[in-house]
Amino acid sequence: MAALFACPRGDTTMTPVTPSSTVPGTPTSVIATAGNSTASIAFAVPSSTGGSTILAYTATCTAAGIAKSGIDTRSPIMVTGLVNETSYSCTVAASNAKGIGAASASVVVKPSAGGSGTVFTLASATVPNGGTLPSTYTCDDTASTLALQWANAPLGTTEFALLMTTLPGDGTTKWNWVLYGIPSTTASLVKDSYGVGTLGVGSDGPALAYNPPCSQGPGAKVYTYTLYALSASPTVSATANQVTGQALTSAIASLTLAATSFSVTSTRPTFTTAANCGFVRGSIMIATTGVTSVGCDSVNAYLNTDGLAAHVMMNGIVATNLQVPHSQAFIGANAWRSPLTPAIAASTTSVDDGPIGIAVNDVRISNPCKQGGCQNGDTKVLGELDDCNGHAGRVDDYHYHAAPLCLMFTRAANYWDTHPLGWALDGYAIFGFNNTDGTVATRDNMCGGNTNAVQNAPTGYSYHVTNMMPSVLACLRGTPSPDLAGQGGKYRPMRQPPVTPFPNSAMTLVTDATDGYQVLQITSARTFTTRETGADSYVNAAGTYKIRYKAIVGSALVTLLAQNAKTGKSACWNFQFVNSAGATTQPTISYCR
Repeated sequence: MAALFACPRGDTTMTPVTPSSTVPGTPTSVIATAGNSTASIAFAVPSSTGGSTILAYTATCTAAGIAKSGIDTRSPIMVTGLVNETSYSCTVAASNAKGIGAASASVVVKPSAGGSGTVFTLASATVPNGGTLPSTYTCDDTASTLALQWANAPLGTTEFALLMTTLPGDGTTKWNWVLYGIPSTTASLVKDSYGVGTLGVGSDGPALAYNPPCSQGPGAKVYTYTLYALSASPTVSATANQVTGQALTSAIASLTLAATSFSVTSTRPTFTTAANCGFVRGSIMIATTGVTSVGCDSVNAYLNTDGLAAHVMMNGIVATNLQVPHSQAFIGANAWRSPLTPAIAASTTSVDDGPIGIAVNDVRISNPCKQGGCQNGDTKVLGELDDCNGHAGRVDDYHYHAAPLCLMFTRAANYWDTHPLGWALDGYAIFGFNNTDGTVATRDNMCGGNTNAVQNAPTGYSYHVTNMMPSVLACLRGTPSPDLAGQGGKYRPMRQPPVTPFPNSAMTLVTDATDGYQVLQITSARTFTTRETGADSYVNAAGTYKIRYKAIVGSALVTLLAQNAKTGKSACWNFQFVNSAGATTQPTISYCR
């Protein structure tokens, strides 16, 4: 299994070995946008460089035998000197040291004096076209997404799609950011954008996530952001969790009204803590959902996550407050920080309330106690945890309170003897039940770990899970992350708990295949009272009930966020409350955060 860690997660640019070089392949997905005596020609780079670096792209627009050209090293290319109200046929060709490759399929554009000031544009206030991407937006920092702004989308635009790409040394396009379903009324994305559009799978996969620039090769790399104005929603021939950049590019080809791009460069720095960063990156391989990426600066690893598990959640809970698991914006500057150079502290740090670490499937691990401290009880003993030892907490976030069993079941039991199942908020690794040699781990009387030698993690200390309280750790042995004290600022509650915890049975959480709603079902043997806003209440007789909820997207989200009460919000969910007969038991409501 050690081979899994041979290469850190991220770009893995290598110098290709090619027997000979030839001319580049053909650019694809060419889009021409008209301006005043100009045309902006956007395109996707060829699938092959011909084994030699592409030196330039040439866009040529021809009418009545007269050709005008523009040359640039990236998309889009501006062609000037065109005659207004004249139809031009435009193509793009790539060139390298061996010559010029075949021209692309042609597209038609008609420049117009009315086009002045109406060219579809994409930009960022953070970095200019051709500028250097700050490390904040790469894997060498918080792995944030860049703030973007655009203007002058063509008439008929119903939504946008965004692709961030680069061309590694092997000549094949790599997708860093795949985002589609962006409403047509949207004109910008904020830094660490969340809740706008639908994420696809980046080339680093398998998570639906932004893959920050993380090239291992020397020198500067060029990254291109391209925004597509679409005439309709694309139909992608892939399941929702497998929408890749390539699949989306194919799906939008016939729907694209216009495209606009800008490019930035990024060069990897070198940190002395690279090995420990590699341990964290190497371990984060279980996640298949959500915003999953790891950034590292010289001090911390930043674990970006939406907090949802790929396994079944909530089944088996017998005491509930009717919270439900939905995605969280633990991304970018709001990611969870774990120190890269952990050190034993002079004294231990109590963790009897709140988070204590992050599992390698990017689900938060909390202490074993109820909110407010251990004097309020053990969540597992009280029946508040599901079959995987997790549940939805105070802000409808999913997290574990004990050994993450369903995660651990994805590998042979002895795998976790040598591979971290999570990272504590002091930077030390959390392992399974045994030491590296397979013997049952001896846990000290301090925090629940030992100083034995470990693999794939920093030396000095490591935690081990058990089946007894505290099942993960009792305290932090190392110097804690700033996130331990500042955890409250990371959460964005959308509603208060709808009920004081009460006994239930037969809890399940499934997806309704007919409409995409998540459905949390419970059965109660007694009457219980719920609330929506705190100023109302609803009495529910003994029986079976369903909470149905679903993220609001597209134009419906834009309309909802335009309400004054939703100022500052970015994501919303629709909630329905029904009984076993399908009758509504309280009003449908939308919650936002």
